[in-house]
Amino acid sequence: MKRVHPQAHRRVAGLSLPALLISMALGLLFSAVLVWAYLEARRQFLVADELARLQESGRFATALLRRELSLAGFLGGLPLHTPIALPPVAPGCGVAASWPLAASPALDIQSAYGGGAPQTASGLLLDCLPAAMLQRGSDLLAVRRTSGEATLANGQWAAGIAGVEPGHWYLRVTEHGATAEWWQAGQIAATEQSPGSGVDYWRLQASVFYVRRYSVVPADRIPTLCAAALAPAGMLSQCLVEGVELFHLELGLDENADGAPERYISNPSAAQLQLAVAARITLLLRSLAPVSGYSPQRVYRLGQRQFTPGDDGYARRVFSATVPLRNRHAVGNEWPL
Repeated sequence: MKRVHPQAHRRVAGLSLPALLISMALGLLFSAVLVWAYLEARRQFLVADELARLQESGRFATALLRRELSLAGFLGGLPLHTPIALPPVAPGCGVAASWPLAASPALDIQSAYGGGAPQTASGLLLDCLPAAMLQRGSDLLAVRRTSGEATLANGQWAAGIAGVEPGHWYLRVTEHGATAEWWQAGQIAATEQSPGSGVDYWRLQASVFYVRRYSVVPADRIPTLCAAALAPAGMLSQCLVEGVELFHLELGLDENADGAPERYISNPSAAQLQLAVAARITLLLRSLAPVSGYSPQRVYRLGQRQFTPGDDGYARRVFSATVPLRNRHAVGNEWPL
């Protein structure tokens, strides 16, 4: 029988040190590639997820403001220049407590809030909004209107409605605008609730839209689009869309009475508010948290303004829309403000 030398057997079964080191290096390299691929895929997923959320939030916020602007000044379809009787005491916003019901502009703005009590182009002091919570550099928008559909029309309730909401304000119109007055929800006479009574009730909507520096608590630092809306006890704030970092509004002025805007301005005077026939909305949306490895743009253009965020890792998108102000002007005549 042939004998096998022991050293020859060890050479066949063993693995040389260089081969072992090469194998380990290849394994580590392969593992590193897998980890990098996973992290990159996860980063891309987070970026795509944030951009999708920005898209959804931006569209919603833009649609909401478009509706408010398109209805600004709508007062139950009243004929032009119909006088509206005012109550002796009216709720509202701080010093300007009578604003929701008074003969002040139905659309008013403050451009690029810079601190202190906010004050609009027409001189409206919105001191019901604490300065500490307002986002500097963002605009504020005050809108007064009635709902698009009457709560009670000619003695008949709207579909799904059985009465007025206690404490809320309504525009009470009789006989197709023969008389009009602001009325706070109480008891409607039975004769007015009969079909053919000739009495309409329109729910008042008075809101101030602004960007708050935080969403829930100051520490979260998530800028949020909010609105202070008229409620039975005064102005009640409600936040609407998280991640709205800046809100910018430009008004299109009709300076030759042809019904079309000749130019857009971002800081109108009280007199120029009366010439506005269109509004251009621009919103800057920001991700709720930084996205690892994301490099934002250096400059974002918001209408006639520019915003430079710095390399903070947040994803951002700009949304814009132009809205005709149909309820404030009609064929050369101004709707009630």
